[in-house]
Amino acid sequence: MITIPDATGRLSAALGGTPAARLAASALVEADALGLPRFGIAMLDEWTPDVAPVTARDGAQAINWIDCSSCFAPLAVADAVLDLAGAARQFGIAAVFLRGVRGFGRLAPFVRHLADAGLLAIAGAEGPPFVAPHGGKHPVIGTNPLALAIGQGSNRVVIDVATSTATMADIRNARASGAPLADGIALDGEGRPTSIAAEVAALLPRGGQIGSLLGLVVELMAGVAGGGRGDPKGRGVFILAVDPARAGNDIDWQTRLAGLQRDWTTGGGHWPRGGSLSLETELDADFAQRLDAHLARMTGPSGR
Repeated sequence: MITIPDATGRLSAALGGTPAARLAASALVEADALGLPRFGIAMLDEWTPDVAPVTARDGAQAINWIDCSSCFAPLAVADAVLDLAGAARQFGIAAVFLRGVRGFGRLAPFVRHLADAGLLAIAGAEGPPFVAPHGGKHPVIGTNPLALAIGQGSNRVVIDVATSTATMADIRNARASGAPLADGIALDGEGRPTSIAAEVAALLPRGGQIGSLLGLVVELMAGVAGGGRGDPKGRGVFILAVDPARAGNDIDWQTRLAGLQRDWTTGGGHWPRGGSLSLETELDADFAQRLDAHLARMTGPSGR
């Protein structure tokens, strides 16, 4: 067994020991702890000793576009998030558009980090076409997750949802296990509803028209404005950060947030926290073995 801090510390050191390495390592380890191994340290399969360093953003600009096609994606996203925090404090609002991004895991840990810094964060990622538009029969956009976070401590809220009925990982798992899919999730190659994972050619949007439009928003931001759509090197990601403290005494946003949380939970709603876990959470022996194998490859003679 190994705890989250121990695993994060070891992986962070192997990734270079920088603040970005710490954030990236934390995000990957957390995914495994949440039972989402495809978004966890499995991403280290794409790490190689010759990955390019993350391209520094232009600190004189509030908006930047960065090509991450030669970078290790979790580090590239983490580095962009850390830079974005400083830019948002400087300009009040800042954004970064990343393209050529390969697998990097979940958005929640990254927007949560910005919220912990006192910012409002919104992020989204587009990907290869696998989701049909509402009323359509063939895939046009990706599962296109969208995330938002604001607040600190007990009031913090972190939302991270795919805009599709399921993820590609869900379909892969169903194909591997042979388990049937629920109704209303997917279409086959002829555009007909199917519950057989092996027949899936397209997913449906979550919540019908609303989910479809939210997926389109992500595609417009990360795919069109960010340049990710159709890029064979990887997906597009956008991250936006706003400093609500710029409102000064005119808007007491923290009190308003606390009031909204109280009203929401009193009304029977779930206040989402984005899957953050206790630092004392332990990961099993299988995870420890997989981590050891990755670290041996990364820190061995060929990985140095």
